[in-house]
Amino acid sequence: MSDRRPVRSEDPALADERLSDTDQTLADNEQTLADRDQTASDRDQQASDDDQAASDRRRAQDGDWPEYAHTTAARAETTRERDQTSHLRDRTNLERDAFAQRRDELSMLRDQIAEDLDKEAADLDAQDDPAEAHTLRMAELRARAHAIRVRAASDRARAARDREQAARDRQQAARDREQAAYDREHAATDELTGARRRGVGLEELENEMKRARREASSLWAAYVDVDGLKSVNDQQGHAAGDTLLRTVAAGLRRHMRSYDLLVRIGGDEFLCVLPNVTLAEARERFDRLRAELKDSAGTSVSVGFSELRDDDSPDEFIRRADSDLLARRSA
Repeated sequence: MSDRRPVRSEDPALADERLSDTDQTLADNEQTLADRDQTASDRDQQASDDDQAASDRRRAQDGDWPEYAHTTAARAETTRERDQTSHLRDRTNLERDAFAQRRDELSMLRDQIAEDLDKEAADLDAQDDPAEAHTLRMAELRARAHAIRVRAASDRARAARDREQAARDRQQAARDREQAAYDREHAATDELTGARRRGVGLEELENEMKRARREASSLWAAYVDVDGLKSVNDQQGHAAGDTLLRTVAAGLRRHMRSYDLLVRIGGDEFLCVLPNVTLAEARERFDRLRAELKDSAGTSVSVGFSELRDDDSPDEFIRRADSDLLARRSA
C-alpha cells in the first residue's frame, strides 16, 4: 500500500457544508426555471386562444381587431422571458459542472483519508503481540475508512448525476433559444399573409429610414390597397377574401427583393419599403404585379408612392404615399 501522505487542503466536513449550500442554490434555480417554463406555456396558450377569438370576430365583421396587437405584445413578453430563462439555465449549467468537479475532488480527498486510516490500521496490525486496545483501534480505523469510502463513492455518483443534469439543462437551454427565435418571428409576422405585422414593421421602417439618411441613399414607400376586397368578402365569404390577400402578398414578394420590407398596415393595405430604387423602377414593378393579378385572380391593387424627405417621420412618410394613392384613384 502507498505510503504517500495526502495533502488535505480542505476539511471534508467544511466542504460538505459548502456543497450542501450549493445544492440548495441549484434546487432554487431549478424551481425558478420550472415556474418560468410553466408561465411561458400558459402565456403561449392564452395568446393562441386570443388569436383565435380575434380571428373569429374578424370573420364576423370586416376589419382588423385590437386583440392582434395585444397578443403580439404578449408573445413578445413571453419571448423575452424565454431568453432570460435560457441565460439562467446556461449559468446554472456552468455552476453544476463546477460543483460536479468539486465533488470529484472531494471524493478523491476522502479516498486519501481512507487510505491513510487503512495504513495506520495496518501499522498497528503489524506490531508484535498487539494489545487489545490496538485491536479495537484497528477495527475503529478500518470502520472509519470503510465509511469514508462509501461517502466518496456517493460523492462520485452525485457528481455524475450533476453532469447528466447539466447536459439535460444545456439541451433545454438550446430548445429555449430555438423557441424564443420562433416566437420572435411569429410575433413579428402576420399569419395570414406572411408580411410583417404593423407594429414590428413600423419599427423596421424607422431603421430603414435611418439607414437611408446615414448612407445618403434613396428610399421609396409604396402604399398598396387591395381593390375590391370588401366585395369579395361580402359576395364570396371571408375565406375567399383571405385567399385574395394571400395571393396579393405572394405577388408583392415576387416583385420585391429579399431585403425589401413588406408590412401589412391594415385589413387590405400593405406598405412596401424599397431602398435604392428610382420611381420609374418602383412603378414598373407594381405595373407588372397589377397585370399579373388581373390575369390570375381577376383583381388588382391601387398603389401610391412617396420618397423619403429629410424631415419625414414614419407617419408622414406613409401618409404621403397614402395621399398619392388616393389622388391616383380620383384622377
